[in-house]
Amino acid sequence: MGSVWKRLQRVNKRAAKFQFTVSYHQITVETTPKWKPTKLCVVWTRRGRRVVSSSQLWEPTMKDPNLGYAIWPVPDNREVTVTLFKDPRTHELEDKSWTYILEEVSGSGKRRQLASANVNMRKYASVDSSQHQLNLVLKPISKKIISASLECTLSSVFLREGKATDEDMQSMASLMSTNNNSDIATLGDFDEEDDSTEMSQPHSLSEVLDLTHQLEMMTNSLSGSEFASTPISG
Repeated sequence: MGSVWKRLQRVNKRAAKFQFTVSYHQITVETTPKWKPTKLCVVWTRRGRRVVSSSQLWEPTMKDPNLGYAIWPVPDNREVTVTLFKDPRTHELEDKSWTYILEEVSGSGKRRQLASANVNMRKYASVDSSQHQLNLVLKPISKKIISASLECTLSSVFLREGKATDEDMQSMASLMSTNNNSDIATLGDFDEEDDSTEMSQPHSLSEVLDLTHQLEMMTNSLSGSEFASTPISG
């Protein structure tokens, strides 16, 4: 029922869709003396959506064998489409957090989470296309490492704006999302780049479709009191 309540909250709200592209450049990791990673990758995630980078070898420096880098010779580009909702009172975009998770990939293909950082996508969304150089300090979530950081470029392109209840603004992933900055996806290996991620319960799709029809009727009846569309604040 959480998704039902969330859709009810979005009646009379505006929404904007953006395409974000991240270009990965370099990972820096300081390990403990007893352990060294083999290959590293970055997972860009929110709830069940996982966009996984290519894996790169971690190589220690000559000066310090516990400090090393994983470098992409050519920037590794990954994309996600993100729907951001607008506060009807302030007309500002609401917060939405995505997480970068650093993972080690062993020779057998087993993945181990090492560190993570949350990024509020609202801060990088604007009507005009934009590009930001990021140097993210990742928080260790494994005792095997001491510190980690990620160098990347984050680009944003505005796609469209509409009612939050419009079909092309809705997504199963967004319905299940919250503004909880502690979200870290499970290690289930789905690499989805579209907002049409399936919900976990088979019967929920028909439930949501039925609710969509009800909400459309509610929206039409409330259209006279709908907030006017205003330019998006980045």
